[in-house]
Amino acid sequence: MVFLVRWTVATAMGFTLVSPFIMAGMFIMGFGMVDSGLPGNLYDKIVFTLIGLIFGISIGFGQTLALIGQVKKPILWLPISIFGGTLGGFIVGLVSLKSLGLAFILSVAMPGIFLGIAQKFVLMKFLKKATGWIIANIISWALAQVLLIIPIFGNMDLYRILNRIEDGLSFDLFIDLIIIFASVAVIGLITGINLTWLLKNFKKE
Repeated sequence: MVFLVRWTVATAMGFTLVSPFIMAGMFIMGFGMVDSGLPGNLYDKIVFTLIGLIFGISIGFGQTLALIGQVKKPILWLPISIFGGTLGGFIVGLVSLKSLGLAFILSVAMPGIFLGIAQKFVLMKFLKKATGWIIANIISWALAQVLLIIPIFGNMDLYRILNRIEDGLSFDLFIDLIIIFASVAVIGLITGINLTWLLKNFKKE
């Protein structure tokens, strides 16, 4: 139970603290890409890839901290999460070249698919098997986005977040960060339940 709470909180906290600042950097890069005259479809591809990178860094950062003391070489979790998240974003970006609508639909589960596949390679280093890990990731990412992120963030655009950060500490920024935390906590809880079970039953000696 202690590990489950730590994993859930670390996953949500990592994303909450890291992602707004990465989003700000992406926003600045976006201006540069627009000024460079890139075609719209190529611009969309780059944006989807960068979003995948954000997911990989922010989720991987928190989860790596949670794994300290639980497994050997927990630092491996971060680069593999970055790779999985970025690859998922890149695949969605490729789809966006053909159909932007289909790309948005795929983006609901795509982070979970590729993060799950990538992270499973690390899990197999200290688990006899990682049953259900990819499925748990797909379900958690889909639920978090369909039930929380998409409806809530429909009224929380990038400009709003950046303005909140620029204005400094405020009640509005606090509320926005709480919403982000609650959204990603869904991912942490579902994957944490699965990982807690795996560590209890299949951990290598």
